[in-house]
Amino acid sequence: MTKKKIFIAGAGPSGLATALFLNQQGIDCTIVDKKNDISLYSKALGVNPRTLELLEPLHLTKTFLERGRRMDRINLWYNDTLLFVNNLNRIKHKYPFMLMLSQHESEQILSEACLKKGINLHYGVPFESFKMEANSKGVYVDAGNHSGKFDFLIGADGAGSKVRDQAGIEMDGFSYSNEWKLYDIELEMDLNADEGHIRIFPKGAMIMLRITENLWRLAGNFHDLLDHLPNGTQMGQIKWESAFHIHHKMASKLTAESVGIIGDAAHLHSPVGARGMNLGIEDAFTIAQLIHDDRFHDFDKIRRTYLKKTVNRINTMTMTLAGNGASSRFMRRQLPWIKYVFPLLMPQARKFIMGLN
Repeated sequence: MTKKKIFIAGAGPSGLATALFLNQQGIDCTIVDKKNDISLYSKALGVNPRTLELLEPLHLTKTFLERGRRMDRINLWYNDTLLFVNNLNRIKHKYPFMLMLSQHESEQILSEACLKKGINLHYGVPFESFKMEANSKGVYVDAGNHSGKFDFLIGADGAGSKVRDQAGIEMDGFSYSNEWKLYDIELEMDLNADEGHIRIFPKGAMIMLRITENLWRLAGNFHDLLDHLPNGTQMGQIKWESAFHIHHKMASKLTAESVGIIGDAAHLHSPVGARGMNLGIEDAFTIAQLIHDDRFHDFDKIRRTYLKKTVNRINTMTMTLAGNGASSRFMRRQLPWIKYVFPLLMPQARKFIMGLN
């Protein structure tokens, strides 16, 4: 085992994946999270081909595939008219589909793998603070009984990251003014349950994805989502509902001396494009590899430009589908007339959604 010691604050998908990638490289780490258990509810739902590929060396891809459901089509609707079917299986890749698997399940798989490998994973332990050692020779972390000196501290502690704030790293960007609604709800309807559906209306958009059996995830940027379901839909029990605001933000830098940030601590964006959790796992893979190669301080240079372009592209997609401005509303009204250019645009959109751009 190498003498490097890494501390990871945050045991969401990004932090857990970092621990596993480091362990694969023979690097010791400690990972803590203030939550006592994995949350049953989360916004992330899709695992893309790039993530499945990255998880192969960890021997976890098979487990993900067994627990998830393959979705190979996303249908684009304007009101109740089908405009375009985006066939994800046209991607030339060993996993030509989006895997539908809740973040709860994904975290469960990653957490089980950490414990099986003997990684120092501790729930119910909050990260408190850190201070740099002299001459930037590591960092001292205060985290209760798991405090100590480490070579690097990685903040995977989400949008309100303590690590990021204490490192003095700014988040640049803005928040969308309109509130989004989210439902996990039982539905019976005629829509194909094994395909994804994006329903666009003059005032905004609704994303519809089946989680399991007759339980669907609905998310959209207007309050009366349930009044815009397909004709004849029968609603059952609402298992979870939430309201949230979307942020379009990017960290001004990803490293500060011996501290790095990944996942939501480093970049925030809308769920359009299904990239959130997947980008965090990509971050984890990259930073673990750079630590192994003694190139930790290259993480910002290597990763941030790509992340910034990706977040900007997600913002463009979001504004087109769900923006509140006059230009966004105008674009949505034109969709029935410009659908003939979709076959030219969708190949790149497919690559982007699948994490293969």
